[in-house]
Amino acid sequence: MSRSVRTAPGARPAPNTRFARFALHGQAPPDGPVLVWLAWGVIVAFAAAAIAMIVGPHQVGDVLTETDFYGSYGPGARLLQQGHLDPSRYSVVGPVFELLLATVGLVIRDLFQAAEAIAVVSMVVTLGCWHSLVRRRFGGLAALFVVTFVASNAQFFRYAWSVTTDAPALALQSAALWALFGARTPREEGSPTRRMFAAGLLAGLAFLTRYNSIALLPVGLVAVAFGWNGVRVGERARNTLWFAAGFLALVVPWVAWSASHGGSVQLKLHHNIAYEVFARPKGIVWDLYGRDMESQFPTPWSVIARDPVAVASRMGWNLVDHLRLDALKLTGLPLAATAVAGLFMAWRDRALGRLRPLLFAGVLFFVTLVPAFHSERYSLAVLPVWALLAAWAFASPRFALATGGVWLKWLVVPAVLVPALGATRTFAARTIEQLPVEARETAERIRPLVRPGDKVMSRKAHFAWYAGMQPVPLPVADSLSQWGDAARRAGARWLYFSWPEAELRPRFEWLLDTTSAAPGLTVRAAMTHWPAVVYEIGPEFGREPDWLGNDTLTAVHRARARVLTNYRNVEARAFLAVREFTTGNHDAAQMYIDQLLRLTPEDPEVLMLAADNRLQLQDAEGALGYLDRFERVRPGAPEAQVGRGWAAAMRGDETAAAQLWAPVVGATEDATTLRRMGVAFARTGNHAALAQVRARLQAMGVVQ
Repeated sequence: MSRSVRTAPGARPAPNTRFARFALHGQAPPDGPVLVWLAWGVIVAFAAAAIAMIVGPHQVGDVLTETDFYGSYGPGARLLQQGHLDPSRYSVVGPVFELLLATVGLVIRDLFQAAEAIAVVSMVVTLGCWHSLVRRRFGGLAALFVVTFVASNAQFFRYAWSVTTDAPALALQSAALWALFGARTPREEGSPTRRMFAAGLLAGLAFLTRYNSIALLPVGLVAVAFGWNGVRVGERARNTLWFAAGFLALVVPWVAWSASHGGSVQLKLHHNIAYEVFARPKGIVWDLYGRDMESQFPTPWSVIARDPVAVASRMGWNLVDHLRLDALKLTGLPLAATAVAGLFMAWRDRALGRLRPLLFAGVLFFVTLVPAFHSERYSLAVLPVWALLAAWAFASPRFALATGGVWLKWLVVPAVLVPALGATRTFAARTIEQLPVEARETAERIRPLVRPGDKVMSRKAHFAWYAGMQPVPLPVADSLSQWGDAARRAGARWLYFSWPEAELRPRFEWLLDTTSAAPGLTVRAAMTHWPAVVYEIGPEFGREPDWLGNDTLTAVHRARARVLTNYRNVEARAFLAVREFTTGNHDAAQMYIDQLLRLTPEDPEVLMLAADNRLQLQDAEGALGYLDRFERVRPGAPEAQVGRGWAAAMRGDETAAAQLWAPVVGATEDATTLRRMGVAFARTGNHAALAQVRARLQAMGVVQ
């Protein structure tokens, strides 16, 4: 007996498939419960890995995407738990995430952990929605590949344990698309009215979580109006209205209530464009744009009027560049290339009609991101569509290279998955390594000194959250006096200065150096790994330290800060090593020398300085080791022989010292070395060399 099979559209069937040993195109892809269980196995493994990050190394949010938790979402959730809903807080984001966080926070009391729990559950929901949606429309094999490709993505995994709006926004977007397009049959029995209304509600919730989810509104309206989701012709107009009603049922009351209570929905899209066109190309950071340029662009028309050609050309460039960056940074080139192949196969399979609704959604999400700078986490909205196209490349019978019922093209799957998993592991490790653990540790140290109502000035709000203080923004200023004035106006008792503050306020980077002794600032806690200093503010805060008028001392304090913030900064370490050496602080000099030798192990100047410093520390053997390395780089250099002479003299071998020094009297300008040469020559009876030393000292103006 044999069962009927489908061949790829346009492919010529084999004369006798039972005896065909090889075929370019395959038969219908497999389907069944096994594929469902495999997909859910991937989802469970993903959830377990995310939970391991939550209970393990992710104990504090990063200083980039997770900053908003400490400065906005966390405090907002606390206010909601106390019964306060302030609409002015939600000008650029909606209230859904904070409402969700406040609710979950009633069960998980630690709001940071509550936000992590929301993230992992949201990403599981996202995977579940896309698995169900793709399985119903394209089959179990395609669904398995989609889930696998999305779950293995570095960005998707990272935001499954981050305290941001990314995961819940993506879950709501996915749920809305599932409600729109997840019918079990192309044309489901009965009326889809309830499903369309639910899709609109989910789209509204997604919009009130992240405003670029507005893309779901045209997606739903177009999809229902054109019957892309199986709605019959006679029911399309009514169901289009039901979808719109679901969306507006949440959005309109919120916007109306917010407007009547002093709030407003400000998409600020035109500021993204203005920054992208007029600020970022000039190296102007967002803080400076907000201070110096934002007021110049009150409306979208003011942005266009400034330079219409520049705006149009930048948006055109972003359209192409964001696609390139998505392929490089979001999906990775292997999956992006596979997605392109999948798009081609879908065209040849005449499957673009089935893919069209989801491709349309992906395109609209992509377009909403074009005005802003590229961000992989924003682009998570289009990741499932990339994964769907890549899945089609492996689930389509076309080019299956079938032999004995096995598709050889599946052997290519590891070429996509292995790099993705490697990138995920590397990205997660780098994220953990850069977490500002110093904020939490310094906060714990300072807590016994904190009084109720204390305020702290800082660029990021992490420290304030853990220390139990109120954060005060660190102003963009040109002088310390402006910071002092701001602190007094706000009533701030503390100043927290860490490496993010140093990067964003480089003029004051020297505050990381606890020896800088700025007037009015008393060090209460400090850390050096990911450096941070907690200062208690006194009445004199704002007066510049006296050493700022001394170029050398200024350079010293800045260099000390730079070696803390950049472990690869060779210039600052070399400056400090020489400074400590010349001032006789040889133990400190050795510390910087050791760091330099790890960074530039073959640098001859560093090796020579290392040898000289060991000699000053009375370590002749250590000096000889460095001199050996120096001579491998610069064979025959006289400086090495001078150093070897010192080592011999240090060991009490005057004869060896005199022999080593005799040929290189003219190679040194150091009076101390010349005098010691003279002693060795006198003791060994080398009068000619002794005379040469005396002549050199006299020429240098040194009395011998």
